[in-house]
Amino acid sequence: MDVQVIALPGWSDATAKITLLMADETQRPDIIWWWNMEADFADWVEAGLLVDVAPYMDRYTTMRDYYNSIDPGILFYASESDGSIYRIPGDVAEPACETLWIRQDWLDNLNLEVPTTLDELEEVMYAFTFDDPDGNGVDDTYGLGGDGYDIRSFWPWIQGCGDGLGRDTFVRLEDGSYVYGPTTDDAKEWLGRVHKLYADGVITPNIVTDTDRDEEMANGGFGVTYNWVIYNNPSNGTMQSFYSTNPDAKWVPIDMVAGDNGNPQDEPASVGAWCYFGITNVCSDPERAYAIWDDMAQPENYVRRRFGVEGRDYIDNGDGTYEIINAGDGPENTEQNLGIKLFQDLFSRKDEYNIENSAETAELFEKVKENSRDAYEHTIEKKDPSKYVVNNELGTDIGDICKEYMWGVISGSQSLDDWDQFVSDIENAGIQDVLDELTELHTAQMKEYETYMAEHGGE
Repeated sequence: MDVQVIALPGWSDATAKITLLMADETQRPDIIWWWNMEADFADWVEAGLLVDVAPYMDRYTTMRDYYNSIDPGILFYASESDGSIYRIPGDVAEPACETLWIRQDWLDNLNLEVPTTLDELEEVMYAFTFDDPDGNGVDDTYGLGGDGYDIRSFWPWIQGCGDGLGRDTFVRLEDGSYVYGPTTDDAKEWLGRVHKLYADGVITPNIVTDTDRDEEMANGGFGVTYNWVIYNNPSNGTMQSFYSTNPDAKWVPIDMVAGDNGNPQDEPASVGAWCYFGITNVCSDPERAYAIWDDMAQPENYVRRRFGVEGRDYIDNGDGTYEIINAGDGPENTEQNLGIKLFQDLFSRKDEYNIENSAETAELFEKVKENSRDAYEHTIEKKDPSKYVVNNELGTDIGDICKEYMWGVISGSQSLDDWDQFVSDIENAGIQDVLDELTELHTAQMKEYETYMAEHGGE
């Protein structure tokens, strides 16, 4: 089989390239991959540029059965209201992907216990900052670090303050109503606590700038972070880099700490895929194309495509565990054209055939999943974001006001005393109109979702 791969440029330019490919029939590929292009996707469907693969899913069932085994809602978000499916989920995150990490060696050095509450966590962070946890006699450590300019770095405070509604997005309440998380009292509370920690020098200074979480984790220098579960895998390159220069260190995942509400929650991920792929109208045999891809999703074929050749790239220990020899991140993969991780975002298994996960990591994923379900009840997922006309018109300005103020409070360039003015600015930017639209459209979507799940939830 001859496969011609069209390489996309970097993340910042890829969507423009995808748009050009879809606009030019002479350049349009048989299979196209995309992410975060909802309006474009709607235009492609309307113009007949994508093929409905729903009939093929009934004949070639590997991908469909996998997604339904994970969560039937995945295909709800991929499908149209009439049941047609023009986009195939490419990569769907685990139900929760992050956990609370702490430096066990620093706890041991300072004779501290693992924190179980938000107050205890802050006490540990102060000790990590000012009590020389690495014993080198130099003031060079911080309590908290993480992904810069990413509110998720402060998830322990977001979930632990008030009712945990102070997220940087819209949230759905138990009664079916909707609120904008950044304007809630919960958000005001966690912002105040995080600001004090930052002002006291307990948080890495660069967390208010756009940094790379993997680089920050590899460099170290802090003792607490809310970060990826996959850091628990022995083959993880980020942690291998960290331990190569910090051989005596020990990061360990711990339970989420409890805050005001006494219901500690990990952050839930979206059910819907973050990226999709589809078969275009220039494909001469779309059913065959789908069948080939579905066959590539078979467990044994997936392992071969994703992890390479047994003995060369990984070792099967025979007890359900594996040792990754070649993770596919180094030059060997590309220079020798090994194909490891090829098309990894065009169907990615998160079950036992993701052999990169150790048994402990698989258990950790299950743990944070179960510990994020209450928080997920407040999460809003939009099946068709392009329908939210008011939000798409006003949302960017509202988001910019929110980011400027929240990060300003954290860094100290703005004051929490100006909270009422911040809320007023959000109101003047049209937040109520956005909420009214959200209430109408998402309430209708939830009814559609309930109907879909009643029909497909048992598949």
